[in-house]
Amino acid sequence: MVENQSTVLVLGFNARPIVFSAKRLGLKVLVVDYWGDVDIYQYADEVLIASELDKEPNTVKNHANLFLELAQKLAEKHQIDFILVGSGFDDQFQVWEELKKIAPIMGNTSENIKKSRDKIRIYREAEKLGIQSPNSIIVKSVEDAVEAAELIGLPVVVRPTKGGGGQGIHLANNIKEVEETFQILSNQRNVMIQEYLRGIDASCSLLSNGTSARLVSINEQLIGLSELGAKDFIYCGNIVPLKATEQVYEKIKDASENLIELLNLKGSNGIDYVIRRGEPYLLEINPRFQGTLECVEMVTGLNIVESHIEACQGILPKNIPKSKGYAVKNILFAKHDFIMPEITIPDVFDITKPGTVIRRGKPVCTIQIHASTRSGALFKAKRLAERIYSKFKKTRLNT
Repeated sequence: MVENQSTVLVLGFNARPIVFSAKRLGLKVLVVDYWGDVDIYQYADEVLIASELDKEPNTVKNHANLFLELAQKLAEKHQIDFILVGSGFDDQFQVWEELKKIAPIMGNTSENIKKSRDKIRIYREAEKLGIQSPNSIIVKSVEDAVEAAELIGLPVVVRPTKGGGGQGIHLANNIKEVEETFQILSNQRNVMIQEYLRGIDASCSLLSNGTSARLVSINEQLIGLSELGAKDFIYCGNIVPLKATEQVYEKIKDASENLIELLNLKGSNGIDYVIRRGEPYLLEINPRFQGTLECVEMVTGLNIVESHIEACQGILPKNIPKSKGYAVKNILFAKHDFIMPEITIPDVFDITKPGTVIRRGKPVCTIQIHASTRSGALFKAKRLAERIYSKFKKTRLNT
């Protein structure tokens, strides 16, 4: 266990959920967040915002360096006992090494993270365990991309080998779209051509201590929903737990626990799947806190940050609480340009600062609802989303 007065540094593209849970443990919480949403300040003891310094907003490497710079700045003022890392750094292995110089990271090593993020390697290991994955080929040229697409069969997914949240992932229905998408992505990252699997997007959350893993929940993922202002493969929320057959649950449970144990991962970890005709196909492993954190807490009663810390110390829960009810998370993206109004509504989080210029397609806020039934939670979330969108008055902004 961690002492109440311990000082933790939290880093994440959206660090607020981790901050909320960490603060409930009585910890002193320092945070480097990207967005600086208004509701993070009431729980954090000190907040530094990466976006305020970001001169290259579309450069992943630049994001990571900004977070590191701000983390070092906080370390100059505070004695930090340990670090918790959220999303945005899965493939920034050098940053993990530099963070370790500030304080111990409560979680996975950079070496284990590197192994778990090597998709081709993971797919091969998964195959040995009887876990299927989409046909995937890493390409270095547009000619190779076209050849891979023809070999796999159109349509295909064209995606960067690094990154998360669905950013940069596109569906190519023909060769022209393969070529155009490759040209866009090849400027910054290696590119993967991947079989497009139609099915149910799912994820699971696990706790592990380096040798043993336990499934906490299996979740439905919401991807690219137009009613939430999202498109393509952009992550825009969850429904927890996934509504599926016992057979599907057992397949995902066995596959996920085996993979996490094989990789010797620690703490809270997630795995993404597509469920096609009752068969789970592995997409990727997320070796850190997941976007489902609060929804999982709602249905299980666990404090995931506390469980993560205990798992890193070798302690796993004797029993995972059975899910009670359903939790729905909706990330609302702007459907048009507007200036952010003030919003103070229950069950709404990650609220952008009033007066901020919001461009179409950018995240605005998050809805999180818990109800006794799936339909009830979905209905409440839909009504609340409609209420919030009605407050966003379309504005002509200077480009």
